[in-house]
Amino acid sequence: MSSFAPTNRRLLVLIGSGPGIGVATASLFASKGFSVALLREMPSDSRKTPAKVETFPVDAMDHAELKTALEAVHASLGPPEVVVYNAARVGFSQFGEFTPDELLDDFRINGVGIYVASVWAMPYLVELAATGGRGRHPSFLLSGSGINYSPLPPIFSLSMQKAAQSNLLKSLEQMYGPKGVHVARLDINGFVREDDEVMAPKRCAEQHWRLSQQDKDSWEHVVNVGDMDTLIKGMKAQGMM
Repeated sequence: MSSFAPTNRRLLVLIGSGPGIGVATASLFASKGFSVALLREMPSDSRKTPAKVETFPVDAMDHAELKTALEAVHASLGPPEVVVYNAARVGFSQFGEFTPDELLDDFRINGVGIYVASVWAMPYLVELAATGGRGRHPSFLLSGSGINYSPLPPIFSLSMQKAAQSNLLKSLEQMYGPKGVHVARLDINGFVREDDEVMAPKRCAEQHWRLSQQDKDSWEHVVNVGDMDTLIKGMKAQGMM
């Protein structure tokens, strides 16, 4: 399945990738010498994918399929050093009209998906922390958002899911931080756009990289890109709220 032979390479496992943050993060880590396992619904465009990036098609809404894909990553590329959970359905949800089934679908991606990913990843990250030596930084990172503590009614479902993810990360931090695993989230507070200096995908990728390279004595657990007040003002100005 793989064009790589399993080695002690530095590996990023990126779960959930679109043309924005996911591709930018994969490209940046690849440029830093990492191999990248990109888990996404559709195979990536080989014309835009760095040579060190390998795609594993998966529907993150299907927990069994996600677990199988993660096991395939390990069999093909070995254990991870960094895991970034970036899967989400980013879209509007109207209270009273958004159906219970749609709400469950969102939770399958955000809540169940990150649980499956963390259960898979933590044993490898703990082992790396114990044996990896200097220069290795076992990390479990989330592409989060300030809507986890400041929910927005037009995206109430995603706000709920981000709150659940944040809660789980706090548990993971308590359980695995003492064992040497850096657990952190990047709060993306705005609409990601290439033409926005603050909210560009490249900027988000750079923060993922920076978090992943922190030594234990300088760990940050929450980093912000963008500002919630600015996001809210912008949504009101555009009639979204």
